[in-house]
Amino acid sequence: MKHSAIIIISLLFSNLVSAQLSDRLWLGGYNEFPGNPGNGQFQLWFSETGPIVSQQTLAFNFESTVAAATSPGGEILFYSNGCEIANRLHQVMPNGSGLNSGELSDQICPWKGYLVPQGAMVLPMPGDSSQFYLIHMGAAYEPQRKLKLGPLYYSVVDMTLDNGRGDVVSKNIVVLNGDLTSFTAIRHGNGRDWWLLAPEFNNVIWHIFLISPQGIQEFPTQMPAMGGYRCDHHGQIAVSLDGSRMAIWGDCKMTLFDFNRCDGEIGPSFEMAIPAHWFAGGGVAFSPSGKYLYATDHNVLLRADLEASFPKLDTMRFSYGFGNYTVPGNTFHNLINGPNGIIYGNIPSRASYFHALKNPDGTGIDDINFVPQAVPLPVTNVRTLPHFPNFRLFDLEGSHCDTLGIDGPIVSTLTPSCSTAILLSPNPTSDHCQIRFSPAANGFITILNLQGRVILNGTLENTRVYDFDTKSLPSGLYIVRVSDASNFVLTGKLVVSR
Repeated sequence: MKHSAIIIISLLFSNLVSAQLSDRLWLGGYNEFPGNPGNGQFQLWFSETGPIVSQQTLAFNFESTVAAATSPGGEILFYSNGCEIANRLHQVMPNGSGLNSGELSDQICPWKGYLVPQGAMVLPMPGDSSQFYLIHMGAAYEPQRKLKLGPLYYSVVDMTLDNGRGDVVSKNIVVLNGDLTSFTAIRHGNGRDWWLLAPEFNNVIWHIFLISPQGIQEFPTQMPAMGGYRCDHHGQIAVSLDGSRMAIWGDCKMTLFDFNRCDGEIGPSFEMAIPAHWFAGGGVAFSPSGKYLYATDHNVLLRADLEASFPKLDTMRFSYGFGNYTVPGNTFHNLINGPNGIIYGNIPSRASYFHALKNPDGTGIDDINFVPQAVPLPVTNVRTLPHFPNFRLFDLEGSHCDTLGIDGPIVSTLTPSCSTAILLSPNPTSDHCQIRFSPAANGFITILNLQGRVILNGTLENTRVYDFDTKSLPSGLYIVRVSDASNFVLTGKLVVSR
């Protein structure tokens, strides 16, 4: 290829690759008092340098339940608040209203958002790169527990419809009826399929489903060995990043289970006693290595060393008292592993920040680098934290179920004659810039300033020439990113000069 300021990029997709998703884009926010500062919705995008938060006008409010389908590069495909499903243009999809139908939904939808923490998750449909499952938990009011969870539903979004913006082709299909604790998903050891797990309340009976190209198949229920006493309230379910263990928060104990990713078998439980001051909180997360388990009650962040002979929960931070480890005025709720190795947490009411545990595998209380209110939000967030499986978890090397030869995420490639960086024309520029693609590209383009703020987001839909206006950009240096659905990313530098 002759030297030119025009890039020729080939973005090649396979069925498997284009079905892969990302956990890099988080959504939330509540426009409780429209027009007043601190009200509205936000998006949090994990760039290579850390989380970038911006206020956005999204299709609806969020109150506990959120799910988003994005490309591996973090560009949005569709999202839901448990009441409705919206496309990337922030419009409710055709047939996208009326999720989780019932009395509770009638009372709060569509203006509030559904009330179930960890109440929705998007999974790629194995064998069909254009369709996605939205797994979502219904609920009903119950005086003692406030929310009684169930049924567990799925809905299907087909991204080939409505000119590539997506349509809901199946909705509120019951996966499981009953009184449930929550649900989670773990990638099968073959690297393609998914295990869907949902325990009945008290976690004694577990329902196991396999999501494969044949659909959603129910396996026999399992009853892992557990202690005799049962909790009155349950909270979050967490999965270790290697998919080998699960943990469930309870108001009377913390329960851990082993899990076999090949057979879907739940191993015997290990139960940890809770501290005397235990108070309703509900959060739990594994450190990236799996060595530590973090948990919350309302006022305290705790940790157990799972490699100890007798693991127990020790206090890491608390929101009362005195000392170096006090976080005055803050409370703790759910936890989640971010894509950058950091554990993030919300609080059980309205807040405009997330806590961050920046070194969860640190050896001691001085090493974990807990930062309260580490991620400021431009608007109020109401108990909303996403529920992602580990999309980076693939097949089990050398196992009897490693039959597909996936060996980790497949990435798309450039044609041999192509550059590995974006070349833009003209560059420097004053009023416009252009990128050419051959063959026509499908993917995403993002322009950021040097502070990491997103200036422009665009979608490539069978695009041969992408021409964007730079008249409104101040003079300076900008980063241009082009990515496809497999997370192959090309970057270039654009100079705006006048």
